[in-house]
Amino acid sequence: MDALQQNLNLTPTANDISHQLPTDSRIIYYAAIGIIVLCAWIFHSPKRKINVSAPFYQVSRMKWMLNADALIKDSYCQFRDKVYQIRSTEGERTIIPPTLVGELKGLPEETLSAKIAVSEAMLSEYTHLSADAHSDILTFLLKTKATHNLQRVMPILKAELEYILATEFPACDDWTPFRIQPFMVRAVSRLSGRAFVGSALSRSEEWMSVSVNFAITAFIAVTKLQFFPPWMRPAAQYLVSELRTIRKDLAKAQAMLQPLIEERLSDLASEKPDDFIQWLSDALPDEEKRNYFIQAKMQLLLSASSIHTTSNLTTDCIYDLAVHQEMQEILREEVIEVFEGGDDAWERRDSIAKLKKMDSFIKESQRLSGNVTSFIRKVMKPIDLSDGTHLPPGTSILTPLAGISHDERYFPSAEVFDGLRFWKLQQQRKSPSPTRSSSPSAAAPSSTRHQFTSIGDADQNFGLGKHACPGRFFAAQEIKVILSYLLLNYEIKLRDGEARPQPLVFMMTKSPSQTAEVLFRRRNVA
Repeated sequence: MDALQQNLNLTPTANDISHQLPTDSRIIYYAAIGIIVLCAWIFHSPKRKINVSAPFYQVSRMKWMLNADALIKDSYCQFRDKVYQIRSTEGERTIIPPTLVGELKGLPEETLSAKIAVSEAMLSEYTHLSADAHSDILTFLLKTKATHNLQRVMPILKAELEYILATEFPACDDWTPFRIQPFMVRAVSRLSGRAFVGSALSRSEEWMSVSVNFAITAFIAVTKLQFFPPWMRPAAQYLVSELRTIRKDLAKAQAMLQPLIEERLSDLASEKPDDFIQWLSDALPDEEKRNYFIQAKMQLLLSASSIHTTSNLTTDCIYDLAVHQEMQEILREEVIEVFEGGDDAWERRDSIAKLKKMDSFIKESQRLSGNVTSFIRKVMKPIDLSDGTHLPPGTSILTPLAGISHDERYFPSAEVFDGLRFWKLQQQRKSPSPTRSSSPSAAAPSSTRHQFTSIGDADQNFGLGKHACPGRFFAAQEIKVILSYLLLNYEIKLRDGEARPQPLVFMMTKSPSQTAEVLFRRRNVA
């Protein structure tokens, strides 16, 4: 679960935050908080400095808050393959280049901890945004049950998508403007909910509200707490109303899940439901099977880690389809070829795997619109890198993903969107080469390199090592189902003269515009 939290960007857009700003009646309350915070920063004692043998990239914390994406790109261009430090709103961070991250990704938790780093970033001491002792169970279930059942859930996801399109998407008989990002949040919530909590809750507005807003509320709580120095947070937590909202959401989720779990525990039928409620219940020890709070918390953490990141990337893909019109027909031809058998084709085990060009397109969209940083870790024991950099205990590290993704050494013509970039690389690897090793150890990685779900030292949107996001395969399935269905049934474009909608950047997160409209027109499908 820690891998999900660190790699699936648990952050809403700036527009999400604006909807929850205080009313005029609470201005005095927040002004008082502001004065307290200002005084705290003026008079607090600085904590012990961690001495990392690396230079600083000089930038103000305010600039980092509003323009971290550009700052990571600029700092990466300045230091490239060198370790450097940056003062972010979250504190001092040591930035590790892709040329050295390979020395770190295999280190054990007791030396370099992902769990502690994520817990600190999420301020879990106050927000409780951690799976704690159950993180290994959730990771195991995502790697086994969720991933191995991808083919089986395909028709279910398609049916759920058809339902929400029929009920919440315009007719589009002619070119129709539509704000796609808010719709995509609801669509992904429905699709994910169908696999996570089953049909009984997936179409419930109350469940959708809790599962979608949990991440938004959590992000606002973390952001507010970060403005207080650590020594003041034990008292400041009582000034952050979102922490109370988190507790209320957990109670709501528990109330909705409890009767379903109780019914299943009382039902001795041989055929059990096939969703995350059941998988988690089966995996928990007997003494926790009726701990409804734990199961509610796990479900909301799972939703928070998946809904916004998947819907954001799907939205980015639609924006890119609207801009790059030629890709629509290329991908549509591939989709028609794969699914020409009708409903039976949607149930075939290898159908989604055949969408090689679409896989490349999604990966390219993610490359240019993905996370600002990756590989969040906390040094627990001293580490010495091969370039002589010493990382003492307490060092918080990141990798400069926004910079790596625009590095010409890894991605030639990096500023150009090429939807077939990774498909071409896969074709090149398939071509016979007298210099290529034919040993199994050399051939095995080539079968999965350059895929959307692939990970590597220069390919870190899903993290690295054993903490790489275990839910990425399910996310890939959802995105491909949605894009395939839209391409089969709609044409997509922007208004004449409009450029691609600009993303919203806040601290280390980047999200697609919530307000941009895309034009859709239903295709005449024979």
